Amino acid sequence: MLTTKRNLYIFFALALLPCIAWGMVTLACIMLKDNLNYSKYLSDHHVYRILYLLRTLTFLPMLLAVYKRFLPSLYYAHKKIYIQCAILSVICILCGLLVKTKFWNYILDGCLVSPLIEELIARFILYEARNQGFKLYALAAIITSLSFGLMHFGYEPSAITQAIILPKLSGHTIFGLILCGIFWFLPRLSLLIIVHSLFNLFGILAMASELQ
Repeated sequence: MLTTKRNLYIFFALALLPCIAWGMVTLACIMLKDNLNYSKYLSDHHVYRILYLLRTLTFLPMLLAVYKRFLPSLYYAHKKIYIQCAILSVICILCGLLVKTKFWNYILDGCLVSPLIEELIARFILYEARNQGFKLYALAAIITSLSFGLMHFGYEPSAITQAIILPKLSGHTIFGLILCGIFWFLPRLSLLIIVHSLFNLFGILAMASELQ
């Protein structure tokens, strides 16, 4: 159990802040991409992929280092899972450089890249939370699910200025809570990645006609 207030604060900070930080980095990359003057050898697609790769290669190792420093029990028990998912996400991003159509880019990002990265960032801490008992787990689940909802405004900043901000936030938060509920009974990050991937797949197929 977390025995001091300091450890408790660190635990909840790590449930809240990684998603928000990733959302802010994503937003910064979107703004940078929109304001860059590309060379004749780079397309908008290539710049998007390169920035995605750079932020992944920077953010995921830094987050793992934070876990090593502040939650060593989580780091040493589940480091292998984290590294495997991180490497797979980088490979998928690199594969995206070869994918040209909008539909298959959505499939690649929605069904592979995003589930891998987002589950690492949002729910890797659930391994530690589950060891703390149900009450702390439930509180951590609420915090990380809310943070998961806020993270997605980094992908779609225009939603903040529209009337859809609350539906977007509540939808992602509820989905996060569902995933946390699954993890309590079946503590496998790979299972959450699969569920997340299938959920995104259904959404992409529903708007397939708009992605031609």
